[in-house]
Amino acid sequence: MIKTHKKMKTKPFLLFGTMFVLCGNVFAYSPYADTITNNLQKKSFLSVASFPTTAADATFVERTESKAIGYEPYFNKSAFADLPIKEQEELENMVNRSEIDRRQKSRDELAQRINDAFSQQDNNNHKYTGGNYMRAALTPENLSKYNLATHNGGCTPPESDNFWPNKIFTSGTYMYSAPAFEKFMITAFRKEGECGQDRDGWSCYGCYSKGLCSGIDMKTVTRSMVENLTYNKMYLAENIDKLPDAFRGYAMWGIWGSGQVTGTKIFQRALKVAETGKIDDATIRAAETYDGDFADAYVREHEKFYRNLVIKDSNLNKYLDGWLKSLKLLRPSGCHIVPQKPIYR
Repeated sequence: MIKTHKKMKTKPFLLFGTMFVLCGNVFAYSPYADTITNNLQKKSFLSVASFPTTAADATFVERTESKAIGYEPYFNKSAFADLPIKEQEELENMVNRSEIDRRQKSRDELAQRINDAFSQQDNNNHKYTGGNYMRAALTPENLSKYNLATHNGGCTPPESDNFWPNKIFTSGTYMYSAPAFEKFMITAFRKEGECGQDRDGWSCYGCYSKGLCSGIDMKTVTRSMVENLTYNKMYLAENIDKLPDAFRGYAMWGIWGSGQVTGTKIFQRALKVAETGKIDDATIRAAETYDGDFADAYVREHEKFYRNLVIKDSNLNKYLDGWLKSLKLLRPSGCHIVPQKPIYR
């Protein structure tokens, strides 16, 4: 009994001593010991802050009782302080300035890409003087001025489309000598197929065996050949090169798709000038003094023309959808229309 009693007293003592040593070691070497000691005398680690009194500061019972007696100091209050009017205006101005800078950057980047292309062209010993014009034309406030006044200047790139191919199929022969003509041919080749039977006969790249390609072996027709034929037999022969740059692509479009007389009359109709069927002096002066959105007026005239064709001949209805979709390319085909999403060679 005595031995057993001694053992029972010894074990608790040893166990307590062991725990004391272990715990003592842990606290003695704790990396937080100094931090805890240094902050024991401080009342709080947080700075005192005051917040607005709101409904959230009162219990449901308190809110109910207060409302019953007409006491609601927290009614229509917010825990978030409103900014002073001047600060709100400054924030709005900052947002506006940021948007203006973003748009300007986009225009500058586009202008730089075009100027880089001109620089590359200069390195290849091509003669061209449109570089300075392009930088100015990309500024919206200058578009109207240059649309009417520029002859034989630069030309903005074509615009991408969700329906028609976003490719440039031209050879580049007229890229520097006749930019307005080049842009039209880019648009035309995107719209036209390769070779096949059409309602007006056999056609290759928009050149018909009964029209522009008359007398030519259609098996030998290439896009480069079509470019040269169009340049000489249409662009120069029909005096389209006498128009301001911005109007040349539109006049070309009408003649290309509807023939010399009909196409020119559609163009003159949009200009509100006598429909003689020829690009005469009166038509050229009307273009140089035009005031308004000619692209919109021209697209509307073309849509009327297409729909009237179907009314006269219901067999043409199968072509109407394609004709109307081509208007998506027609509107931005003006030489000085700044594209939102340009495509490059």
